[in-house]
Amino acid sequence: MSDDSKLKIRFRVGDREYSMSVGRDNPTEEYNVRKAAKMVTEKYATYLTRQGLEPIDCYALLALEMSIKNIELETRSEDDKTLERKLDELARQIDEALDGSVE
Repeated sequence: MSDDSKLKIRFRVGDREYSMSVGRDNPTEEYNVRKAAKMVTEKYATYLTRQGLEPIDCYALLALEMSIKNIELETRSEDDKTLERKLDELARQIDEALDGSVE
């Protein structure tokens, strides 16, 4: 990707400001970065104020929480693929049954 196709954006995570380059032709990428930064910042503030944790502990718990959610999504995705295969097989069997009854 050339430098012309990238957009440098700035955002906050927790109590720090960061910058990142995203694809100029992909507004979803910028949106996702900003949304993720906002989510992390909000969770960070919750851990910091409600739990009274040190900043490094807040980030550790955030990493753990997001990793757990990622694993849950991966598992759900695998379950969805299994279900899709079963539905495809069922649809094939129905089609075969209907084709056999027409003759």
